[in-house]
Amino acid sequence: MPKGFVSFHRHVGRPGEGPGPESLESPAMSFALPGMAGAPVEFSNDESAARHYLNEMFSQPGVDSGEALEAMFSLSAPARPENVPDLQLRSVQQQTLTGTRLVRFQQAQASIPIFGSNVVVELDEQRNFIGSSGDVANIKGVSPIAKLSPAQALRRIAKLAGVKPSAVKGAAAPELNFFHQDETDTWHLAYFCQAVPVSPPGGPDEAELRELARQGHGFGLSPRLVHPDFDYLVDAHDGSVLYFYSKNPLLNIPSQLHGQDENGADQPFFGLKLANAFSLYDPLRGVRTFDLKFRDIDHAKLPAKPVSSSKADFALANTAAVSAHVNGGRVLDFYKGELKRDSIDDKGMDLISVVNVTSAAAQPPPDWFNACWWSGRMWYGQVRDNNGKFHSFARYLDVIAHELTHGITERTAGLVYRGQSGALNESFSDIFGVIIRNWYEAGANSDVSGWNWEIGSGLGSNGLPLRDMKDPARCGDPDHMSKYKNLPETWQGDWGGVHINSNIHNKAAYNLLTIGDDLGKRIFEPREAAILYYYTLMRLNKLADFATVLQALIDVAATFYAGDKAIRDQKIKAIQTAYAAVGIK
Repeated sequence: MPKGFVSFHRHVGRPGEGPGPESLESPAMSFALPGMAGAPVEFSNDESAARHYLNEMFSQPGVDSGEALEAMFSLSAPARPENVPDLQLRSVQQQTLTGTRLVRFQQAQASIPIFGSNVVVELDEQRNFIGSSGDVANIKGVSPIAKLSPAQALRRIAKLAGVKPSAVKGAAAPELNFFHQDETDTWHLAYFCQAVPVSPPGGPDEAELRELARQGHGFGLSPRLVHPDFDYLVDAHDGSVLYFYSKNPLLNIPSQLHGQDENGADQPFFGLKLANAFSLYDPLRGVRTFDLKFRDIDHAKLPAKPVSSSKADFALANTAAVSAHVNGGRVLDFYKGELKRDSIDDKGMDLISVVNVTSAAAQPPPDWFNACWWSGRMWYGQVRDNNGKFHSFARYLDVIAHELTHGITERTAGLVYRGQSGALNESFSDIFGVIIRNWYEAGANSDVSGWNWEIGSGLGSNGLPLRDMKDPARCGDPDHMSKYKNLPETWQGDWGGVHINSNIHNKAAYNLLTIGDDLGKRIFEPREAAILYYYTLMRLNKLADFATVLQALIDVAATFYAGDKAIRDQKIKAIQTAYAAVGIK
């Protein structure tokens, strides 16, 4: 759990946590919580149902929350309003594949949000209780009255960064939050300053940025490094900068078209028929693909129109654009078809991909050793081979899926890009990068024994991949918590080793995807694993650690397999075994 918080948990489908129904269809769901007597309560909306169940939980000390939570809130039955955490509704999300809904809250105190708090209640279609978990805090001795103004907080950031106050004017308006500083184990009233376009002090120079890029994703410089975008927390009483982290994780009636991709394969895809041409605009998926024609990402404007051809056969006219268009569409198809997510934001946003991009800040054009999700778009660089032929990074489906998953993480859990939460941010991208690449290359729901577990094959040092989920040590990365790298949570330390320690969780995911029963049969099909990890991501706290993910995975499995106790127990045991093998318990 995050430091400074106390966690609680309850799920009707967890083995040993009865009484509870063996099926989500059971009418007994109305009585999922011990002590809830009388006729089932009817609710007008999901929020009121979730709040009702939380109040019931907090009225039952010793059942779900543990001694620490009881002591923190002085819990006693019946629950007193002053002892139940103040919760602000964040979202209600339908989980199509389980037929349940997640109601998410953020805790507040004195109407001020508590940074890192998270409370989730899962309901079935009849608004009966399925489960709940959360990280909550009771803050004492910290005045909720700020002594500094929001403008003064931004000026403190500018002073820390050594820039003029005008440099931070592009930041979002600061908001008050309560924030726990782990180093001192103290709570603070802080201004949460988001999207601040300045880097903290001691940042890298150009050569160091290149090395950071190589050690991280393994590519060249990207705009995520060149253009700083940080969140800061500034003490609202004394102006000290308490914490910071990078927001950028370090892509009508349709017409059937086709053309060759970067790998020389003829690919069918959808585009749009114009008056005298065919455009790489897929109205079914909302995928638009542009060509920057080797102009600089920092200065060139996006072309007015997507790539087009006078014929429906693009042939060899723009293999980079064809690869980006096809691979970007495949990622969206997987998320929508298998996980029921409507594009990156789950609201149908267009996927804009830009090929043939350069960055003079990174390396001399026309080469740019990179592909990244940045500023809500996918950008693809390219490198020349020994014969001078350009090869676009749009050819790497796993890299594209990795980067687009960063966009999904940004809009769901919002995992802070630092320490274990940052490592999880990277790991979830790696997991879906590998699953989606093999989904199309090895076959949908194929036997994982034939999978390629590399991320960025051939893009690492000496011809190695960037990372290897099956064998992290092959690329010099840890594969067990005993080898966890306690690196500085600064850019020099890769923000606590987000690209390094992510491999411990990657190995756990590999274990889960490959674990077999006593007869050697796989316990999880790839689609199952994808569903479990996707719904786990939906419910995570932004400061989640590896143990938090394990707990969330078990909760998701308890819901997903609730209809059969034997299968549910087998799946949960397999998850625990997969994670225990890397020291996550």
